[in-house]
Amino acid sequence: MSDQSPQALEEEQQRPAKTELMVNDFSIQVATVNGSGSQSSNSVLLRSIFQMGIPVSGKNLFPSNIAGLPTWFTIRVNKDGWIARKKEIDFLIAMNADTAREDVMGLEPGRVVVYEETLRLNQLRKDLTFFPVPFAKIATGITTDARLRKLLENMI
Repeated sequence: MSDQSPQALEEEQQRPAKTELMVNDFSIQVATVNGSGSQSSNSVLLRSIFQMGIPVSGKNLFPSNIAGLPTWFTIRVNKDGWIARKKEIDFLIAMNADTAREDVMGLEPGRVVVYEETLRLNQLRKDLTFFPVPFAKIATGITTDARLRKLLENMI
C-alpha cells in the first residue's frame, strides 16, 4: 500500500513518462512498395549512417519481388556493433498507403513516424511523434516524369 495521498498518486499518473535518451542505438523500419526505388534509397540511408562511423546493419524483412506489393526494410543502428534486429521499431518511415495504418498501429507508445503528409497518419494516435513530409509535392517540383517522380519520393 502506498503512503501517497490519492491526489499525489493521480498527479504522478498524469505526469509524462520519463523517456530514455537513445544515442546510436535504435531501429528504423522503412515501409514501401516494391519497384518504387526503395532498395536504392534504403541502401543510401544505410551507407550514410555507416559512413558516419556508426555500426549499422540492414535487412529486407519482407522482400517482395512483385512490383507494387509491400516491402519492409529494417535498419539496426548500434554503437556496440549489434546486428540482430530489434523487436521494437523506434522510427517508422511510412511510404506505403496500403500498410501505413497497420504499421503505425503496431508501434509502441513514444515512437517516431515520418510519413507522406497525404496519408494523415497523425490522426491515428496521440502517443507517437509524427513528422508529415510532402514527399510527393517535393518530387513534383523536381521533375514532371511520373516514373522518376515516384523514385524521387523514396530518395527524398
